Amino acid sequence: MRVTEAEGYIEPRDSISHDWVNKLAGWGMTPLPIPNMGHDTISYLNNLKPDLLILSGGDDLGTTLIRDKTERALLNYALTSDLPVLGVCRGLQLINTTLGGSLGEVSGHVAKSHEVKFSSKWHAYYSTNTIVNSFHNYCVEPGALAADLQATAFDSANNIEGFCHREKPLAAVMWHPERPDAPQGDLKLIHSLIAKGKES
Repeated sequence: MRVTEAEGYIEPRDSISHDWVNKLAGWGMTPLPIPNMGHDTISYLNNLKPDLLILSGGDDLGTTLIRDKTERALLNYALTSDLPVLGVCRGLQLINTTLGGSLGEVSGHVAKSHEVKFSSKWHAYYSTNTIVNSFHNYCVEPGALAADLQATAFDSANNIEGFCHREKPLAAVMWHPERPDAPQGDLKLIHSLIAKGKES
Protein backbone atom coordinates (compact mmCIF):
# COMPACT_ATOMS: atom_id res chain seq x y z
CA MET A 1 0.00 0.00 0.00
CA ARG A 2 0.99 3.63 -0.37
CA VAL A 3 2.34 5.50 2.64
CA THR A 4 0.25 8.66 3.02
CA GLU A 5 -0.35 11.49 5.48
CA ALA A 6 -3.85 12.36 6.73
CA GLU A 7 -4.64 16.06 6.66
CA GLY A 8 -4.16 17.60 10.11
CA TYR A 9 -2.15 14.64 11.47
CA ILE A 10 1.57 13.96 11.51
CA GLU A 11 1.42 10.19 11.33
CA PRO A 12 2.19 8.04 8.27
CA ARG A 13 -0.65 5.74 7.19
CA ASP A 14 -0.92 2.88 4.74
CA SER A 15 -3.67 3.34 2.17
CA ILE A 16 -5.02 1.88 -1.03
CA SER A 17 -7.34 3.28 -3.67
CA HIS A 18 -11.01 2.29 -3.57
CA ASP A 19 -10.53 1.42 -7.25
CA TRP A 20 -8.67 -1.71 -6.20
CA VAL A 21 -11.23 -2.69 -3.58
CA ASN A 22 -14.13 -2.24 -5.99
CA LYS A 23 -12.40 -3.97 -8.91
CA LEU A 24 -11.42 -7.03 -6.89
CA ALA A 25 -14.89 -7.27 -5.34
CA GLY A 26 -16.37 -7.10 -8.84
CA TRP A 27 -14.14 -9.98 -9.84
CA GLY A 28 -15.35 -12.04 -6.87
CA MET A 29 -12.07 -11.66 -5.00
CA THR A 30 -11.43 -10.58 -1.42
CA PRO A 31 -8.71 -7.91 -1.03
CA LEU A 32 -6.37 -8.43 1.92
CA PRO A 33 -4.27 -5.25 2.30
CA ILE A 34 -0.73 -5.82 3.56
CA PRO A 35 0.73 -3.07 5.79
CA ASN A 36 4.25 -1.77 5.26
CA MET A 37 6.18 -3.65 7.94
CA GLY A 38 9.51 -4.29 6.23
CA HIS A 39 10.76 -7.88 6.56
CA ASP A 40 8.31 -8.54 9.42
CA THR A 41 5.50 -8.54 6.87
CA ILE A 42 6.27 -12.13 5.85
CA SER A 43 4.73 -13.62 9.00
CA TYR A 44 1.69 -11.43 8.39
CA LEU A 45 1.46 -12.73 4.83
CA ASN A 46 1.71 -16.34 6.01
CA ASN A 47 -1.30 -15.81 8.25
CA LEU A 48 -3.34 -14.45 5.32
CA LYS A 49 -2.51 -17.35 2.97
CA PRO A 50 -3.46 -15.45 -0.21
CA ASP A 51 -3.92 -16.94 -3.68
CA LEU A 52 -2.20 -13.99 -5.34
CA LEU A 53 0.12 -11.14 -4.36
CA ILE A 54 -0.49 -7.83 -6.14
CA LEU A 55 2.31 -5.27 -6.04
CA SER A 56 0.24 -2.18 -6.79
CA GLY A 57 1.14 1.17 -8.33
CA GLY A 58 1.57 4.66 -6.93
CA ASP A 59 4.78 6.44 -5.89
CA ASP A 60 8.13 6.03 -7.61
CA LEU A 61 10.68 3.59 -6.23
CA GLY A 62 12.82 5.28 -3.58
CA THR A 63 10.04 7.63 -2.46
CA THR A 64 9.15 5.62 0.65
CA LEU A 65 11.88 3.30 1.87
CA ILE A 66 9.64 1.23 4.17
CA ARG A 67 7.35 0.44 1.24
CA ASP A 68 10.31 -0.51 -0.95
CA LYS A 69 11.67 -2.79 1.79
CA THR A 70 8.27 -4.38 2.41
CA GLU A 71 7.53 -5.06 -1.23
CA ARG A 72 10.98 -6.45 -2.00
CA ALA A 73 10.63 -8.82 0.98
CA LEU A 74 7.19 -9.88 -0.27
CA LEU A 75 8.49 -10.43 -3.80
CA ASN A 76 11.45 -12.51 -2.66
CA TYR A 77 9.18 -14.61 -0.46
CA ALA A 78 6.72 -15.13 -3.33
CA LEU A 79 9.48 -16.24 -5.69
CA THR A 80 10.79 -18.85 -3.24
CA SER A 81 7.32 -20.16 -2.32
CA ASP A 82 5.72 -20.03 -5.82
CA LEU A 83 3.04 -17.60 -4.63
CA PRO A 84 1.58 -16.02 -7.80
CA VAL A 85 2.48 -12.34 -8.28
CA LEU A 86 0.99 -9.56 -10.39
CA GLY A 87 3.04 -6.36 -10.58
CA VAL A 88 1.26 -3.15 -11.58
CA CYS A 89 3.14 -0.05 -12.81
CA ARG A 90 5.44 0.59 -9.82
CA GLY A 91 5.14 -3.14 -9.10
CA LEU A 92 6.50 -3.93 -12.58
CA GLN A 93 9.39 -1.56 -11.99
CA LEU A 94 10.13 -3.07 -8.57
CA ILE A 95 10.14 -6.62 -9.95
CA ASN A 96 12.48 -5.77 -12.81
CA THR A 97 14.98 -3.90 -10.64
CA THR A 98 14.89 -6.50 -7.86
CA LEU A 99 15.72 -9.24 -10.36
CA GLY A 100 18.60 -7.31 -11.88
CA GLY A 101 17.02 -5.16 -14.60
CA SER A 102 17.03 -1.38 -14.82
CA LEU A 103 14.73 1.57 -15.53
CA GLY A 104 14.85 4.56 -17.86
CA GLU A 105 12.89 7.79 -17.86
CA VAL A 106 9.97 8.31 -20.23
CA SER A 107 7.78 11.34 -20.99
CA GLY A 108 4.20 11.62 -22.17
CA HIS A 109 2.96 8.56 -20.28
CA VAL A 110 1.09 10.23 -17.40
CA ALA A 111 -2.72 10.29 -17.70
CA LYS A 112 -2.47 9.49 -21.40
CA SER A 113 -3.81 6.25 -22.86
CA HIS A 114 -1.83 4.64 -25.65
CA GLU A 115 -1.60 1.47 -27.70
CA VAL A 116 0.49 -1.53 -26.76
CA LYS A 117 1.29 -4.55 -28.87
CA PHE A 118 1.48 -8.04 -27.41
CA SER A 119 3.69 -11.00 -28.14
CA SER A 120 1.98 -14.28 -29.03
CA LYS A 121 2.56 -15.52 -25.47
CA TRP A 122 -0.22 -13.21 -24.23
CA HIS A 123 -2.64 -13.51 -27.17
CA ALA A 124 -4.77 -15.80 -25.00
CA TYR A 125 -5.51 -12.78 -22.79
CA TYR A 126 -5.29 -9.74 -25.07
CA SER A 127 -5.77 -8.92 -28.74
CA THR A 128 -2.64 -8.19 -30.79
CA ASN A 129 -2.92 -4.43 -30.16
CA THR A 130 -4.79 -2.93 -27.20
CA ILE A 131 -5.30 0.56 -25.76
CA VAL A 132 -4.16 0.83 -22.14
CA ASN A 133 -4.14 3.57 -19.50
CA SER A 134 -0.80 5.06 -18.50
CA PHE A 135 0.48 6.80 -15.35
CA HIS A 136 4.25 6.41 -15.18
CA ASN A 137 7.47 8.41 -15.55
CA TYR A 138 9.82 5.42 -15.76
CA CYS A 139 10.02 2.60 -18.26
CA VAL A 140 11.84 -0.63 -19.00
CA GLU A 141 13.80 0.07 -22.16
CA PRO A 142 14.68 -2.63 -24.70
CA GLY A 143 17.65 -4.54 -23.30
CA ALA A 144 16.97 -3.44 -19.70
CA LEU A 145 14.81 -6.42 -18.72
CA ALA A 146 16.08 -8.83 -16.05
CA ALA A 147 17.30 -12.15 -17.48
CA ASP A 148 14.65 -14.25 -15.71
CA LEU A 149 11.84 -12.23 -17.31
CA GLN A 150 10.28 -12.46 -20.78
CA ALA A 151 8.80 -9.36 -22.45
CA THR A 152 5.18 -9.72 -23.57
CA ALA A 153 3.88 -6.16 -24.20
CA PHE A 154 5.49 -3.13 -25.86
CA ASP A 155 4.70 0.55 -26.46
CA SER A 156 5.32 2.37 -29.75
CA ALA A 157 8.98 3.01 -28.78
CA ASN A 158 9.41 -0.71 -28.03
CA ASN A 159 9.69 -0.07 -24.28
CA ILE A 160 8.47 -3.06 -22.30
CA GLU A 161 4.97 -2.61 -20.84
CA GLY A 162 4.37 -6.19 -19.75
CA PHE A 163 6.38 -9.28 -18.90
CA CYS A 164 6.22 -12.69 -17.26
CA HIS A 165 8.73 -14.81 -15.40
CA ARG A 166 10.26 -17.61 -17.44
CA GLU A 167 9.47 -20.22 -14.76
CA LYS A 168 7.52 -18.75 -11.85
CA PRO A 169 3.80 -17.72 -11.70
CA LEU A 170 4.66 -14.03 -12.01
CA ALA A 171 3.62 -11.33 -14.46
CA ALA A 172 3.55 -7.55 -14.53
CA VAL A 173 1.89 -4.78 -16.52
CA MET A 174 2.65 -1.07 -16.72
CA TRP A 175 -1.03 -0.06 -16.93
CA HIS A 176 -3.56 -0.15 -14.07
CA PRO A 177 -6.05 -3.07 -14.08
CA GLU A 178 -8.03 -1.42 -11.25
CA ARG A 179 -9.09 1.56 -13.40
CA PRO A 180 -12.33 1.51 -15.42
CA ASP A 181 -10.55 1.82 -18.79
CA ALA A 182 -8.26 -1.18 -18.23
CA PRO A 183 -8.18 -4.07 -20.74
CA GLN A 184 -10.66 -6.90 -20.15
CA GLY A 185 -7.83 -9.41 -20.55
CA ASP A 186 -6.33 -8.51 -17.17
CA LEU A 187 -8.69 -10.87 -15.34
CA LYS A 188 -7.74 -13.75 -17.66
CA LEU A 189 -4.08 -13.07 -16.93
CA ILE A 190 -4.75 -13.11 -13.18
CA HIS A 191 -6.66 -16.39 -13.39
CA SER A 192 -3.78 -17.96 -15.32
CA LEU A 193 -1.30 -16.89 -12.63
CA ILE A 194 -3.42 -18.37 -9.86
CA ALA A 195 -3.87 -21.61 -11.79
CA LYS A 196 -0.12 -21.88 -12.42
CA GLY A 197 0.54 -21.28 -8.73
CA LYS A 198 -1.74 -24.16 -7.79
CA GLU A 199 0.18 -26.45 -10.16
CA SER A 200 3.51 -25.64 -8.46
